[in-house]
Amino acid sequence: MTARRWLIYVCLSLSLLWALPAAAAEQVAPGVRQWQVQKTNWEGKPLKVFVLEVDPKQKFTEIRPVLGNDGIGKKETLSSMAERTGAVAAINGGFFDTGTGVPVGNLFIDGKAEYISDILRTTFGFTYQGEMKVGYLAPRVTVEIAGIGQLPVQGINLSPVSDGLVLYTQAWDKSVPEGTKVALKPAEAGSYKVVDASSGIPAGGTVLVGWGNAANQLRSITTGSSAKIVTDLPTDWNNLRHGLSGSPILVENGLPVDQAVQEGLWGTVLKVAPRTAVGVTSQGKILLVVVDGRQEKSAGVSLEELSYLMIDLGAVQAVGLDGGGSSEIWVKGQILNNPSDKKERPLGNGLLVIQQLPVYVDGKRLYLDVPPIIEQGRTLVPLRKIFERLGAEIDWNEENKTVLATKGEQTIELTMGQATCLVNGKKIQLDVPAKIINGRTMVPMRFVGETLGATVNYVTTNGPAVYIEGVQGGSVNE
Repeated sequence: MTARRWLIYVCLSLSLLWALPAAAAEQVAPGVRQWQVQKTNWEGKPLKVFVLEVDPKQKFTEIRPVLGNDGIGKKETLSSMAERTGAVAAINGGFFDTGTGVPVGNLFIDGKAEYISDILRTTFGFTYQGEMKVGYLAPRVTVEIAGIGQLPVQGINLSPVSDGLVLYTQAWDKSVPEGTKVALKPAEAGSYKVVDASSGIPAGGTVLVGWGNAANQLRSITTGSSAKIVTDLPTDWNNLRHGLSGSPILVENGLPVDQAVQEGLWGTVLKVAPRTAVGVTSQGKILLVVVDGRQEKSAGVSLEELSYLMIDLGAVQAVGLDGGGSSEIWVKGQILNNPSDKKERPLGNGLLVIQQLPVYVDGKRLYLDVPPIIEQGRTLVPLRKIFERLGAEIDWNEENKTVLATKGEQTIELTMGQATCLVNGKKIQLDVPAKIINGRTMVPMRFVGETLGATVNYVTTNGPAVYIEGVQGGSVNE
C-alpha cells in the first residue's frame, strides 16, 4: 500500500466512516450471524450494508457454490436456489455471462472441477476443514489414457473450441457438443473406464470431446481402456472442497488491494454500485457482505471503498463477487436487501450456507428440506426425496399414518412409530422406527439399501456424508 492510500485509510477509520453494527447481530443458525450497517460512503451518501458471519467449523456447515438449476449455463433466482437446497442463508455468487449464464473463471464443487476456462481472475475456496483460500488459480487438467499417454485438456464444460479437447461433466446438463467423443465411466480407486459415448455423460463420469487436430488423439482410444483425470493445483489447494472465481481481490494480509483493472474489470463496473464480497477474519470466520446501491437510501460503493469496508468489518482476505443487479442476500426465506433491478435477477450461480449431513445419490448431491439425523446410533434420512430419486412413487395415508412406496412390482409400506414394515407383503424389521419430523417421513438409511437394492455407505473421510449408489445388489456400510 502506498503512503497516501494508507493515510486515507487511517483518516477514514478515525472518522468512523464505517460504524459497528447498527443493530444487534441476529443468530440465524448455529455459528451463523447476520447484522446490518447504515452509514455513508466516501461521497457522503447513505449506505446500507448487510453482513453474514459464518463459522465454517460449525458441524455440517459448508459455504457451497450452487449452479442455477444445478447446470452450467442455467439461471435461477437466489430464493429458489436457497429454498430447494435447504440453505440457512445465501448471497449471489461469481460473475457469469448474462446471456448464457456460464460462469467466468473457475468453479469447483465437492473437490471436482465443474468449470475451468483460461480467464485468470481471483479464485477463493474452502477446504474440507473450513479454511478459506484466496489467490490466482490456473488449474492444469490432463486425461491419462492407458496405452496413449497424457492428453492436455483446454477446459471443462466450455463451448466447442476450434482445436483442442474439452471435458464435459454432469454439470453440463445438456447435449454434449458434436465432435470426436470418448466417454469415461467411474471405476475403482478414482480411475475411469472408456465406454461408448453414444449414451451421453455416464453417472459421475465425463465425456471428452475433441476438435481440429486434437480430435485425432481420441480416435485410437479403445473401449475398455483405463483412464485417469488429473487436475493439478498448487500444494496448498490440494484439499479444496469448493472453489469459485470472483473479482477483484480486495484485501490481502489485512491491507486493501487495487487490482480491478489488472483482472479485466473496466468501465461502469468500476463506478459506485451495489456490491457483494466474501472475506475471512483473523479468527477464521467467513464474512458474506452485500451493499445496496443505485437507490435513495443506499448509493453503493466503488471497488476501492469495498476494500476498506471489508477491512473495517474484520477481513484479512477478501474478494469481490458479482455486483449491480445481481447483489442479493437471502436469510430465513426472504431477500433482505433491495436489489437495484427492483426484483430478483436470475443468477448463473449462488453462494449458499448449508447445514446438513451431505447425501449423494449416484454421485450427485441430493438436497433435503429436512436434514438427516442420528438416532440410537443410526442415520435417519427423509424417505420421499431419496426414494423418488431412485425411481419410486410415494403415497401417504393420513388416516393410518402410513407411507406406500412403489417401484415397478415392488411395494414398501411403513407405518409411523412401528419398528417393522412390509416389503412386498413380507414383514421386515427396522433398526429404528420410522417417524415424522417437520412434516417429513424419516427412515433408517439401512432401510433404503435393503428395500430398493441401493448400496448405501456412511463415509467419514473429509467429513461425514452418505453415499447411495445404484439400485442393484444393495448393501449397507454404516
